[in-house]
Amino acid sequence: MDNIVLEHISPKYFTPRNIEQSEIWNRTVSFQKGNKFLIVAPSGSGKSTLATAILGTHFQYEGNIKYDQQVVKNLHLEKIVEHRKDDVSLLFQDVRLIKNLTVSENILLRVFNKDQKKFIPKMEEYAEKLGIQNLLQKKAENCSYGERQRSAIVRSLINPTDFLIYDECFSHLDLNNKKIAFSLINEVSQESGSSVIFFELNEFPFEHDYQILHL
Repeated sequence: MDNIVLEHISPKYFTPRNIEQSEIWNRTVSFQKGNKFLIVAPSGSGKSTLATAILGTHFQYEGNIKYDQQVVKNLHLEKIVEHRKDDVSLLFQDVRLIKNLTVSENILLRVFNKDQKKFIPKMEEYAEKLGIQNLLQKKAENCSYGERQRSAIVRSLINPTDFLIYDECFSHLDLNNKKIAFSLINEVSQESGSSVIFFELNEFPFEHDYQILHL
């Protein structure tokens, strides 16, 4: 998928704070594959509503979201789910690891029906960079929230989609681990040619070259 376009969208059932000043709501915004974005979205601005709308989990908005030239609202559910394999993925704010599976089992779910063995070296490499290699055989339910966040970041990168969306994925990480995780996401997305869209309450407390949009 080459682009995701938001055409004058706004939530149906609530009015986000500062909607008149928003650089996204009620405007036309195009996210091109390979480009990097940081969407700064204070509490009450509709951050998670927008992130999940882009993923296609709900249609509670006016306007249109397009995958290339396809209007998401017009797609069958099966087609939307298909897009989540290769085209667009979201690391939800609540992480959504399966509690009774190990960290490695959770990560490898992202490869779907591909040969999991081929992805194990990559998984171990990314886990080592994020300091969670010793947690790979640990049940997700026995990990701290920060450990689960780092595990979910590895899951998002093991078989990256064209558009990688992150909803406050660093919220339980200290500054050093935020920098390390950001660097890994940046590195892997550069290699895969993926676009990255971060949703954050505030701007990052470190230097970066992402385009900033205010929700």
